[in-house]
Amino acid sequence: MRTEEWISLLQEQTADDEERRLLKCGLPLGVGAAGETVVSQKREHPYIARLTCVTGGKRSAFIKRFIMTLSYFYPQSEANFLILSPRADYGDLLRLKGADISSLYIQSKGDLESAKGCVKELLKLYAESKGCPRLFLVLDGLEELEGCNENGDLEEYREFAELLAREKNADLIVGAELMRSIFSGNPGVFAGVGNCLVTTREDGKADVTYVGDDFSLSLPTTLTFPDSPSMTESVILFNSLKKSGVEPDEEQ
Repeated sequence: MRTEEWISLLQEQTADDEERRLLKCGLPLGVGAAGETVVSQKREHPYIARLTCVTGGKRSAFIKRFIMTLSYFYPQSEANFLILSPRADYGDLLRLKGADISSLYIQSKGDLESAKGCVKELLKLYAESKGCPRLFLVLDGLEELEGCNENGDLEEYREFAELLAREKNADLIVGAELMRSIFSGNPGVFAGVGNCLVTTREDGKADVTYVGDDFSLSLPTTLTFPDSPSMTESVILFNSLKKSGVEPDEEQ
């Protein structure tokens, strides 16, 4: 699936304001086998921050596409994206016009602790102010840092999840190696605090598993997500739509 095809599908589904609202609540991930849009939110009573956890091959590429999709749904005034990662992959997104994106290049555990302090201050500001944009906190590759994940329970991710646990206006998007912890029968390891696990594959497909409030796992749902053209071409496409004064949902 190309980025243009994904945008066109979203345009068709969001012609109605109510459908657009529902997709924003669900955070669209891709297209299922029956042609339906698969979303990350399946809880009836989402009382904690929404968590979309991505693992598998090319997980960073999937997250970048996911952020671009969210920038389609949330104008700059409605969302802030804060990316914390030791991976340089996210630099492309800084050229995305019409989206408030900050990417902190985390190179050490000390950098991570400083970033955690910044997030705490940001959440404090959110608590004291009204009408703040939605916060999308993106974490990827933290377990690769020296001195992190020493206990094998992805503690660094869990600490950020706990910071956002009761925030109503925040989402956590995580890229981490979870294959052993999840599929060895221990879903409570980090992913258990959230509601969506995406396992990407090399061929532009992914399996989505939902985590219940009791840490139970649903059967995997297979979806297709945009895996072409390149991220640079995708950024150019989005920026051209913004530059022309035509929002993506108005473009035919």
